Amino acid sequence: MSISIGENIKIMRHKCGFTQEQIAAQLSVTPQAVSKWENGGGLPDLSLIVPLAQIFGITTDSLLGAASVVYGKAHTEATLGHEKLIMSSSMPPAEKHLAIYSYFRIESEKEPTNYTIMCKCINHAAEISRYADFDGFMSDSTEERDEIFHDCERKNACITRFCDDRTTVERSDFAMAWIYIHTKQFDKAREMIERLPSLESNNLRESIMTKLIKFQYGFEQAKDNISANIRKLLYATTKEFFYSFEDLSWHAESEEALSFCEKSLKIVQSYKSFDYLEADVAVCENYIRRFLPRCYAAKEDYEKAAKELYTIAKNCITAYSCNDNSKIKSKAYAELENALSQMTEEQREQVKKCKCYKETIDLIEKTGDKI
Repeated sequence: MSISIGENIKIMRHKCGFTQEQIAAQLSVTPQAVSKWENGGGLPDLSLIVPLAQIFGITTDSLLGAASVVYGKAHTEATLGHEKLIMSSSMPPAEKHLAIYSYFRIESEKEPTNYTIMCKCINHAAEISRYADFDGFMSDSTEERDEIFHDCERKNACITRFCDDRTTVERSDFAMAWIYIHTKQFDKAREMIERLPSLESNNLRESIMTKLIKFQYGFEQAKDNISANIRKLLYATTKEFFYSFEDLSWHAESEEALSFCEKSLKIVQSYKSFDYLEADVAVCENYIRRFLPRCYAAKEDYEKAAKELYTIAKNCITAYSCNDNSKIKSKAYAELENALSQMTEEQREQVKKCKCYKETIDLIEKTGDKI
């Protein structure tokens, strides 16, 4: 499929949410000239190619249509596969997110209307903003860091205006809110948050959709939707506990944080009553448990911290064994690293001396061999 420079200008202008007048003003040309380029009635002057590419945040090759492009579902699946590959690598977490953001940005430029890829850019930039805020990540390259966040603003505006998939729009707004929070743009964060669905409204589309399916197709088909809704409820509940426990583990007294975690885990574990949710419960437990080792390490109870790491590894094996995932070993190590990264270097060293930590490593290695 060949796309002309005029078509590319039109696609990228819509993607970034610009009018022809705005593009013209930035290039010191008339809106009629921009219209002519887009309609194939002429070409921009050679001196305008670089400024145009800079306005859209793409390479000149992409603007000129010289980049190799793969469109559609195959492109999306290929990029998501590459994301998993980088996430399972041994790179430091912040570097992983930067590498994935950079990759998705390039792929997004190849297919400007692929909103899934565009949203992934914003998701990983949100993680970058967290490491930048807490750990000073990219403090030696602030211009590059800030440009990443400005690029995400453009992408979010494009998704909001042109994407028909409500889930993608919400994910984009959610991630953008995090970027604004971590960059201290609180008014913009509030604006994003107010666009998101609220628990206040009990008029959930999932509930009424089950009724629609029952009346239209019968109860047997509605049963599948009921199961899907319970799974969604599990993840929604877990997310609320995850964020709350993260804050408590950092800012509250240890006993208060541990008490909250214990209650949260009991509620999440209650979903095991539904046999089909066993793997999901294990995943959700680990979202919450990742902060537990740090809580125990802060109390200098390194044995309990190590035992929690063992539980995290075991949950990971349970979750991905159910799905026959051949990369269970790398996933388990990634979960382990995630929990360890919450501690200080000294705490990590103390935990690694514990017998239970060595048992955790043995468990992961033996499981990997079995798989």
